[in-house]
Amino acid sequence: MAFIQIFLLVILAFAVDAHRWNNCDNTSPVRFEEIRLSPDPLRLNKGAGVTFGGKFKVNGDAGTQYTIRVTLKKKVWFWVTVKDRTRDIGCDRMKVYIGEAHCPLKNGEYTVKERNQILPDVKLPSFLKRGNYFIRADLRNKENNKRIACLEAYVKIA
Repeated sequence: MAFIQIFLLVILAFAVDAHRWNNCDNTSPVRFEEIRLSPDPLRLNKGAGVTFGGKFKVNGDAGTQYTIRVTLKKKVWFWVTVKDRTRDIGCDRMKVYIGEAHCPLKNGEYTVKERNQILPDVKLPSFLKRGNYFIRADLRNKENNKRIACLEAYVKIA
C-alpha cells in the first residue's frame, strides 16, 4: 500500500501538466522518455480516476532493491514542504506496471502499460488541494545509494 501512495503522489504531480516534468539527473541509468496521463486538469476528489502510462529507458545497472524519496512542496509566499516520504521497494513490485520485464531490468526501452487508478480520499484541507506545487521523486539503489532515476516537476492543481 505504501508503494501505491508514493506512486500516486508522483502521478498526481505529473497528471496536471505532463509537459512540465524533467529527469533531474542526466547520468542516472533510468530515464523517463514519455508520460501519458489523463484527465487534464486533474482534481483531487475521492473516487476520481486517473489513467497513466509511458515509456522509459534503462542504460546501465538498474539494480533490484530501491529506496524512493518523494518530496512534495506547495507554493504559498515561499515553498512549504507538504510531504516528504521515503520507502523501500523492490523491482518485482514495479513489474506490476511494466509487464513483461524481468528483474533486474536489462538495458532497453520499456513501456508502462496504461492503467486506471481510482484516487483515494485525500485528507487535506481544501486550500492544499489547489495551487502550485513542486515534486521530486528520487529512486536510489538500496545497497549502495546510487541514483537510479530522478524526476521533478512544477505543477498547478486546479
